This record gives sequence, C-alpha cells and structure tokens, in this order.
Amino acid sequence: MPFIDTSAGSAGLESGGEEGLEALRRQTHVGTGQVRRRLIAVAILAEMEKHGRTLAVVTRPYAYMHEVYDQQVIVNVPQGFVTDFASIPKPLQAIIPPFGRHAPAAVLHDYLYAIGQKKARPLADRLFLHAMREAGVPAFRRSLMYRMVRLFGGGGYGLREDWMFVDTENGDPAEPPFDHTGISWAPEKPKRGRKAKTAPPADDMRPA
Repeated sequence: MPFIDTSAGSAGLESGGEEGLEALRRQTHVGTGQVRRRLIAVAILAEMEKHGRTLAVVTRPYAYMHEVYDQQVIVNVPQGFVTDFASIPKPLQAIIPPFGRHAPAAVLHDYLYAIGQKKARPLADRLFLHAMREAGVPAFRRSLMYRMVRLFGGGGYGLREDWMFVDTENGDPAEPPFDHTGISWAPEKPKRGRKAKTAPPADDMRPA
C-alpha cells in the first residue's frame, strides 16, 4: 500500500531523492515489520465551502509513493492542507459521492493540482487513477472519475486560491508551510531511445 502515514515524524522527507526515500522506508515500519497504513485523517471545516462543497483539512500528514519512469516518486501531503475531496458535479453525486473510498486519492489529486507543476497534469491524473486502484475503488468508478478529470479538470489546475491551509487546532486560515511554486514532484519524461518505463502503466478502463 503506497499511502503512508507520516505523522510520526517527517525528517528527511521534504528533500525527496534517495535521502527522502530512505527516511520514508524507515518511517513506514513499526514494531516487527508492520507497515503503517493509516491512509488519511481529516477534519470537516464547518464554516468553509467551495462552490457549495464542504471543505476539510488534513490533520495527519501522509505520503504517496509510486514508481514513475523507473524512479520512486514521493508526494508528501502536509498537515493543514485544505481539500474538497472529489469535485463531483451535482448530477453525478448520486452515483459518485465526493467522499468515499477514493478520498485519499482525491486529496492527493487536489494537492498535485494546487501545486500545478507545469506539464505535469496528465501525470497527476494518472497517479490519481492508480491511487484509487490501490485504495480499492472499483474499476468502473475509478475509470469514470479518471475520465472526468481528464475531460473537465484542466480549468482547476494550478489555481493560486487552491493553495490553502488552515490551523488544525482552530480552523483559522494559516500561512502555507512552504512556497509551492518551487516544488517539482514529477520527474522528467525520458527522451526516446532511453530504456525506461512509461509512466505509470495504463489502468484497465473496462467496467468491472
């Protein structure tokens, strides 16, 4: 399971690379080889909404790890980040609710969209798809949600107002813990001729 609870400590994770990866490997094991699998903890922000959707704040930092272009990518979702989970249009909410088994993947996707790394949107959507699969979202539902973000998500990518944080103790707006404009989470796609995996392999789009 690539979703990792990092609330026990995050030393070394911010740097990424081999140092961050090794810190994550050490941190994800407790006791006798047991893996920490608390996927996500959030608190509802009762007085904050976005386009009529209830907002929540991440109260326990967590990380997502996945192999991209033969590299281990670590995305750290920090405490205090504000999310609206899955941005499902109202007519479809009877089929796919904003909150559900897909919630950890939806928060990850919100975070990557808020960062808005240039030319990385397709990969952010693909990681969303794989994260849903790894969280146990049924094939038909994750396929539909993936297609929705590919078709309609472009206008929400890299919006400055989505880089929002609150104090997890009282829900008041808080300064972001770091400047997201310098974050480069997605590795560069290898040039043709180099031996490398495509990133990541396509999911099964057929209904379950």
